[in-house]
Amino acid sequence: MLRLPPRFLVMVLLSVSGTVFSAAAQQSPETPAKPNFSGRWRMVKDKSDFATFKMPDIIVRVVEHRDPTLNVHTVQTTGTKTSIADVSYTTDGSESSNVINGRPAVSKTFWDGAALMIRTQMKDSKGEDEVIEDRWEITDDQQILTVSSHITTPRGQVDLKLVCERRRWVAKIGSFSNRQGPISRPNNRTSHAHSPPEA
Repeated sequence: MLRLPPRFLVMVLLSVSGTVFSAAAQQSPETPAKPNFSGRWRMVKDKSDFATFKMPDIIVRVVEHRDPTLNVHTVQTTGTKTSIADVSYTTDGSESSNVINGRPAVSKTFWDGAALMIRTQMKDSKGEDEVIEDRWEITDDQQILTVSSHITTPRGQVDLKLVCERRRWVAKIGSFSNRQGPISRPNNRTSHAHSPPEA
């Protein structure tokens, strides 16, 4: 009968345990990396869907994302009307207060894997409760940003989709400049693209 030294048996057990642990670690799902949404984005009209609402002619969005802070500057043009809005969110699940379409709004922002969820509660133009749930997703090549919105009011529900492509920074286009510093704090002068167009 082959008798092995105790030290050899311990080494074998350690080796087997390490192999099993390594295999289990490889099989366990990895937590998806959190993307960074920073950049200058422009709406792709033929891929976006505004349901029964009039689709804007242009939406340009500048995002500054330094987790957990997300600042969003949006310029939206429909016909001869241009609106500008600035909002800020905190991605750690704490509440953020903004003004959307001239009305107070409270949002909670949190991660769902690699997607960013923004849940906003506010009043609509008729003073009724409105809940907007946005899901931000970005392609692996970081070139396409999709914001899927589900809006709930006492009068019903609607789904919208805003698809944007990344645009290169330039010295100056309209009201945009090639600034590297933080976006200014919100003053929310007009409507914001997260909210549906006013009736």
